[in-house]
Amino acid sequence: MNAVVEFSPEKAWQAAVANLEVDMSRATFSTWVKPTHLVEFSDDTFVIGCINAYGRDWLTDRLTTTLQRFLTGVLNRETKVRFVVFEKEVDDEDDLAHEENQDQGDDEENPIELDIHYSSIRNILLEPGRVVRLPVYNLRWLPYVGSQVIFLVMALWQEYYLASGGKGRKGSCKVSVRAERICQWAGISRAQFFRLLQPGSSLGWFTRKIDTDHEVDKRSGRAKKSSNKYELFESPLTPGDAEDLKAFLLSHGIQDSPQSALQLAISTNPKEIFQYPVRQPSEEFSKMIPHHQTVQDVIRELVGYRLDGELCNLADQLADRLVTQGDFILVSWYFLKHWLPVLGEDAAMFVLILRNLCYFNDETGEIRDEVWMDGGYEAIANRLGINNPRVVANWLPVRIGRGKRKDELSERTVEELSRRQRLQDLLSLFVERTDHRINSEGNYGWKFKVQRVDPLTSQHQTIQQATSSLFAKAENQDVLAELDSWISYLDNDCFETVKTKPMVVLRLSDLTNDCSETLKSILNDCLETLDLQANDCFETLLKILKSFKDSLKDKDTSSTQYSSNSRNDPSSQSVAVVTDSEGNWSLDKLLARADKKNQSVLIEQEKSAIPFVSWIIHGASQPGIQNPYSLAIAKLKENPGISAGGASDRLAAISPRELVRLIEHSFSFYSPSDRNWRMLFAEAKRDRIRLLADSLGLVLDIEEETGWISN
Repeated sequence: MNAVVEFSPEKAWQAAVANLEVDMSRATFSTWVKPTHLVEFSDDTFVIGCINAYGRDWLTDRLTTTLQRFLTGVLNRETKVRFVVFEKEVDDEDDLAHEENQDQGDDEENPIELDIHYSSIRNILLEPGRVVRLPVYNLRWLPYVGSQVIFLVMALWQEYYLASGGKGRKGSCKVSVRAERICQWAGISRAQFFRLLQPGSSLGWFTRKIDTDHEVDKRSGRAKKSSNKYELFESPLTPGDAEDLKAFLLSHGIQDSPQSALQLAISTNPKEIFQYPVRQPSEEFSKMIPHHQTVQDVIRELVGYRLDGELCNLADQLADRLVTQGDFILVSWYFLKHWLPVLGEDAAMFVLILRNLCYFNDETGEIRDEVWMDGGYEAIANRLGINNPRVVANWLPVRIGRGKRKDELSERTVEELSRRQRLQDLLSLFVERTDHRINSEGNYGWKFKVQRVDPLTSQHQTIQQATSSLFAKAENQDVLAELDSWISYLDNDCFETVKTKPMVVLRLSDLTNDCSETLKSILNDCLETLDLQANDCFETLLKILKSFKDSLKDKDTSSTQYSSNSRNDPSSQSVAVVTDSEGNWSLDKLLARADKKNQSVLIEQEKSAIPFVSWIIHGASQPGIQNPYSLAIAKLKENPGISAGGASDRLAAISPRELVRLIEHSFSFYSPSDRNWRMLFAEAKRDRIRLLADSLGLVLDIEEETGWISN
């Protein structure tokens, strides 16, 4: 006879969780499922507790059907699953005082979340921290292969590192990348990319195709045509530098005494080995078959055997000295995405070369952003690998008029002059020719003023101005809080929705149904200043609003701009009884209601009021705690200086005035958008929020001012 195994609701839920752990990724399971627990089981319904509203909504949308099907099978009867926000409660405050902080956990199961706080709208657009590494030595390749190939090599390495995800090498270094993404980095078309990948092209000095026509499909076991596979070569020498290095080492006896010759080369200034600023390619270069050659390859060829021991170490040191992998230019993503396509590869590379000549001296504070380049247009053209110096001349405004032009110009000439003027206008945002000199041989030298930081494109300048004006008008007309709430409730998928709406009115009406007339007017003014038909313009605006709104809360309230308003600010009056002269929490004032013994103990042991405030916030967020004030005293007496942790700490760290705004905002139609507040109080009843204000000694006058609350 087969025994029937009966599952209790608790065992059934444990089985369901174990099943999900097998099917889900570790990170997803740890983030959403592991923190849940069975609250109760009644009327064939599993009530599952979640730590916050975000977890509840995520689980409800994705796992309700799956869990109901599994649990029905386990219990052999129809069941339902309902997710609620529920944290384990402790009835007695003394018992809670002995609980260990549960916010700490395994870093792998609870990954750290990072967000960037940008200092300006401009930096939200520029994202200055997103950069690509361009080795300075690659500039020596420009006369050989041109700017386009160098940008493409940089793109290949960048996409390789992004695709590898920063993971350490485990055997093979192979990664799969998309050609479209590489083209975006390099500013070229897909067709041009594949032309450059053909055997015999200049790109062959940096990469090589691996001949593998077919491979075995892991799923079906059948042969299939393999993807295109390429090897990237690290640190190749230019043919000219390879010849110069050979000549130097041979002249200093490397074949007789390799160690002495290499030690001498390491101590020699690189300009005595290589030609600077760059050696021009020989006439035979165009006929050469591309092949990879490093400093180590040159030395191995000269000594006639594989390097090992001390010779291998010396060869590596010489490679570091000559190729200097530690020297590189940081090229911003913004420059590659927005400026490279419009400037063109040669003019863009010209900007990077000039920027490389600039520097900042951190000892003296000197910034050198003016640089000389001798030799005139021809020297610049040679440096970039451009055959015709007139191409460079067309980038810069003429210094001297060239006489009268014809009264009538052909259409083609007008178009060419217009193109040159556009390029000059764009390049002038990065480079300005400020002076010149003539040497004894009659050659010109040009002095350039270099913009070391990327300027915004004209479209982004418009968006920046519109956004700044939007925030300023919202603050002046006292609807900044409403704007903040409107931004918070914008769904991410609204970006795609608004792209399909051609009219500003339609876009606005879909997104501002619940806004006040004042805010609608301000938003309408903002949108009308933008070219909404331009690609990504409206989407960029919304992303800026969502990114920048929180930074407004950290503005300097001590400036004279706000000093006159602070006296009439209700939040200033609310916090005055518990803050010091600088508007920070005062532990002395917070403890004014405590008995003298507790006052004396806490004031003596606590260096900051933040832990006390943190425990009050934590207590107010827990429905089972009747007196958060007593909880904070008990906690700190037992563990001096130890706060509640998590979101409670983060809320305690903001300014008292800002906490008052969150409390008052929570009683309005729009709930606060602050993430930490929503984690603790999204499901809290209003009496708990009132308890928080009372426990902190904050004086609120919400009923009379807003009329939103009634007793």
